[in-house]
Amino acid sequence: MTAEEIGSIGKATAGDILASRKIYLVTMVQPSPGAPDGFEQRYNDYWSAVEQQISKLETTAGTVNRIFAEGVIGRGDDAMLMVQQSNPGAHSVVRQRVSAGAVFEEFEDTDLFGQVIDWGRCLQGGLINQTVADEIQTKYTEASEKRSKHLLKQLNEGILESEAGLLLSGDPSIAIPGGVEKFLISPPELDALQRWVQQTNEAIREQMAEEQARSRSDTSTGTPSEVEKTDGDSKSELWTPG
Repeated sequence: MTAEEIGSIGKATAGDILASRKIYLVTMVQPSPGAPDGFEQRYNDYWSAVEQQISKLETTAGTVNRIFAEGVIGRGDDAMLMVQQSNPGAHSVVRQRVSAGAVFEEFEDTDLFGQVIDWGRCLQGGLINQTVADEIQTKYTEASEKRSKHLLKQLNEGILESEAGLLLSGDPSIAIPGGVEKFLISPPELDALQRWVQQTNEAIREQMAEEQARSRSDTSTGTPSEVEKTDGDSKSELWTPG
């Protein structure tokens, strides 16, 4: 656990922690098929470290009773199947808790989640009319606020007295109900992965800039560029995580 987490536990007795409502918050790192060499190992290292930290925290603050996951529709077996198909690392962590008796609760409202996704896609569609863009932004904001309130309500009503909930979220600053203690699961492997992604993307941008500069130079001298020779094969090797 981080210094912040250890400090949080030190402020209360073990009895106080066990009797309180708690959320163990985990950043939902997604897999990235086709990523450059190095990503998969860091992805696996991250989820392995998450498993270790949660297990350690459970011995002090209480075992996980409820599981909530952003972007997952349904509950129970349906939710488990969705996580299994979309995120093997997260599924491994969730499976361990469900096998021990935790309940995978329904977190998302299907309609609100769909609205946020679709309005967001509209905003990314290269709009040229400001009135239309403003209207879509308003709809997106309204749907996002309604969804946030729904998620907060699900956490508040879903975690009972003295229970611990495991929350998988893409946003470490996601709102937590009042009176619920938050324990942020943030192993060093997360920072290592984020730094690696940043450095890899920077290297990709530099490579693309060099290829573009070389292409312009070759064009000006009448020499076919390497990109033209390979019909863009060199570009297909570039990767930017979603």
